[in-house]
Amino acid sequence: MNSPYTLAGVYSFLMEMYPLVEARNQLGQLVGRVRHGQEHILISEYGKPAAALIPISELEELQRLRDEADIAEAQAREANPSGPSMSHDDFMAQLEAEDRQEAAS
Repeated sequence: MNSPYTLAGVYSFLMEMYPLVEARNQLGQLVGRVRHGQEHILISEYGKPAAALIPISELEELQRLRDEADIAEAQAREANPSGPSMSHDDFMAQLEAEDRQEAAS
């Protein structure tokens, strides 16, 4: 069971949630509600939030914010290096691995 203090727990109180099978059967309607009504809809699997439908404009904003955070992190690490230098691709792979590790905890 999700704690109401986790991000998924908070979202489950703020968004309408549909089980995966029900969401699959109503996908066209749900996408229309998100696109035209700017709604947020959670899709659950085995009773736990598993995915979300959000307007594309919000996804673009999330990506922009993530890119800005990555740039700020790169600039901070460049200003205070703490190890050997690495290529851009290696740096981005390291950031993504750190993001995945943080999301898993």
